[in-house]
Amino acid sequence: MPQGVNRFMQWWRFLHPSALVFTLKTSSQALIDKARQAPPRTVQATRFVAEHARSGDPLSVLQTLDRFAREERWLMSVGPDKGPLIAELAERVPPDARVLELGSYCGYSAVMMASTLGPQANIISVDIDATAIECARQNVEMAGLSSQVTFIQGPSSRIVSTLTGHFDLVFLDHWKDLYKDDLQTIEERGLIGSGSIVVADNVGEIFAPQKFLEYVRNCGLYDCEHRRATIEYTQVPDAVEIAVYRSAPVESKSQAAPNDTSPAA
Repeated sequence: MPQGVNRFMQWWRFLHPSALVFTLKTSSQALIDKARQAPPRTVQATRFVAEHARSGDPLSVLQTLDRFAREERWLMSVGPDKGPLIAELAERVPPDARVLELGSYCGYSAVMMASTLGPQANIISVDIDATAIECARQNVEMAGLSSQVTFIQGPSSRIVSTLTGHFDLVFLDHWKDLYKDDLQTIEERGLIGSGSIVVADNVGEIFAPQKFLEYVRNCGLYDCEHRRATIEYTQVPDAVEIAVYRSAPVESKSQAAPNDTSPAA
């Protein structure tokens, strides 16, 4: 959940019994960090990677970030359980795929996608937070993947409006209330075409980007698939939406639900 906290996130849902332990743990960690005037969590994680990961080894970087998230401080990274989904998507895009990622955070998903898609793939990763961008850049460099990933700092709405070319894969993992508007800008700019895949993380009930979900499912431009998942490093229910762009709109199915398949993990 990079690029800040979703203003419309339904925080009360974190008080549900399934999420209560997670809520108490992360809240106490945040209070401790504030009392100690600790650096941002992305900085802490990046320092942990620099100390413990093997340089030039993407898997080591990912595993070290996982270790930090489980043993030190929870991270809003995509997490390891969605690795099989990334591997699946790699089979559906060309070897020289262009990827647009909105929400860099600490670079976890950029490392995962770049290493999974292969050396010909190219990723543009956007985040509003300058600190997150720098941490993501360092972690990608530690993984030996800097040649594949370009980071751009700034508001997604502004950056997307400046981009050109075609993207085979778009990964949305920033402010949830920006998903719909940014996707529509991507469409208007002609940045996606027939067969382009849009993946939206954290679309379960807790984050609830309803306007986005209603749009992609009913606008007639996408074939949608809903994958049940969990919030990273927890057992709290979540979901991922996979929307494949059509070459031309078709008559939308009012209120139709997408295919609901097996969990992303």
